[in-house]
Amino acid sequence: MNEETSSPSPTPPVPPVTPVKRFAWQPFTFGGVAAFAGEKLGRLFLAQIVMAAIIAASVVWVLGHDYAPIVSKAVQKLTEEAVFKDGEIQGVPDRIVSESKFLSIAIETEDEGPIDQSADLQIEFRKNIFRVCSLFSSAAGCLEFDYPKDRSLNLNRSKAEPWWGAWQPVILAGAGVVTMLLIGLSWVLLAVLYCPMARLMAWFLDRNLNWSGAWKLSAAALLPGAALMVPAILLYGLRAIDPIGFLFFYAVHFVTGWVYLIGAPFFAPRVTGEKPKDNPFG
Repeated sequence: MNEETSSPSPTPPVPPVTPVKRFAWQPFTFGGVAAFAGEKLGRLFLAQIVMAAIIAASVVWVLGHDYAPIVSKAVQKLTEEAVFKDGEIQGVPDRIVSESKFLSIAIETEDEGPIDQSADLQIEFRKNIFRVCSLFSSAAGCLEFDYPKDRSLNLNRSKAEPWWGAWQPVILAGAGVVTMLLIGLSWVLLAVLYCPMARLMAWFLDRNLNWSGAWKLSAAALLPGAALMVPAILLYGLRAIDPIGFLFFYAVHFVTGWVYLIGAPFFAPRVTGEKPKDNPFG
């Protein structure tokens, strides 16, 4: 009996493995930060806007809760004869001081002499100069400005109080907008500064990360550290930490950005094929 020889069936071709693209939605893990490198700028900008808005809202809350009431008290203590004229303050017979742990505002008829303020921020309207001091003035000194000689301003309470009441919300909202703009500008500049490091690490790790992706990864790496500033601002506003503690949080938020900048390239997509040997900065 003859045995029939069966020919082996052809092996079907194996389809190429397509890497699964990660969806960038949070910047609080190394993988989440790395995912922003492959996304469009719009998604990164949305994450930055949300984070900047949260930080700005916390700043506005502290200003409205801890600083604005002191300004209101200082305005209520103004006399009806108070006026700014010929480069000096006139019509204030006695010293006016309104202070808290956060802010101290003093109007003094003399240019010299201590006022014994101990607030975190100290503002002095002297007779001929405007001075801004802080707890660190013993090391850094105070800022002093001369009043303009060609300006006059009525400072009596009947006009200053309704003006402050009407403009206080506008000033607080403006402070929030300015905070967001400054934060956004700092993120853009820091990402430009950090992206060569991300690019170099990706080259050593055999990761697919071009210059655009390196910048987006660097910008996203700044967001976890920025998130630390929200509890720092709120804790300061609640007086749970002092300015030294706030500076500690400020330093830690930079270190957090560096940690994510170093860790996120490990989670970027691998380079397919042979590792390029050319200069990663070329």
